[in-house]
Amino acid sequence: MPIRKLQTRNIWCDICKLAYPKNHPLHSTPAVLQVMSETQARKGMVKSYCQRCANDLQTWADGSIWSFRDQLNYAIGKEEINGMEFGEL
Repeated sequence: MPIRKLQTRNIWCDICKLAYPKNHPLHSTPAVLQVMSETQARKGMVKSYCQRCANDLQTWADGSIWSFRDQLNYAIGKEEINGMEFGEL
């Protein structure tokens, strides 16, 4: 399954680790879910997110929601279309 909720500890949010220095309290924010990429370019790459970052990544500036599942489906569909277009050249 490409998206799963985490029950284990000691897995930290990848976004928070990059955004905050090591001595900052938010650097080690526990992740609540992991998303595994299914596109050819990033197949199997896993990203971990805390709830705050997950909400930020799924909410657009106009307030609309684009879920991780919909984002993954879009990326896979776009890749298939692009692959067909390049395969025909």
